[in-house]
Amino acid sequence: MGFLALLPALLGALGPILQKVLPDEGQRLQVQLELQKALIEQQDDLGRAMAEVMKADAGSESPLARNARPITVLWALAMITWVGVVAPMLGLQVEVVAALKGVPAELWSLLTVGIGAYMLARSVDKIVPQVIGSKS
Repeated sequence: MGFLALLPALLGALGPILQKVLPDEGQRLQVQLELQKALIEQQDDLGRAMAEVMKADAGSESPLARNARPITVLWALAMITWVGVVAPMLGLQVEVVAALKGVPAELWSLLTVGIGAYMLARSVDKIVPQVIGSKS
């Protein structure tokens, strides 16, 4: 889930505030549209910046920089396979789940944000050229 998925909730939360500040419905809708446009543009800029970092990493002479993301994806797939398939087949599911509960929440957040950012950047890297090409 990307930032844009949060946009309706954000605009919904701002709605009552805008209603108090801008009683004119036309003005309020205009402000909401401008806010939405600005947030989308900011998200696009962030996605482009992330894509540039990914391109630089992929073109790096360092094997670690070049392969960090693929290694992370393979590690995540291995963990999912272990937890969801192998551990239950070996009767170790209770132990594995207990061990996973011991991982600090901050570490899970770091992992989630890192993989989410990677997925977003990959999506932007593939979608933006198509969108730009269709507008030409």
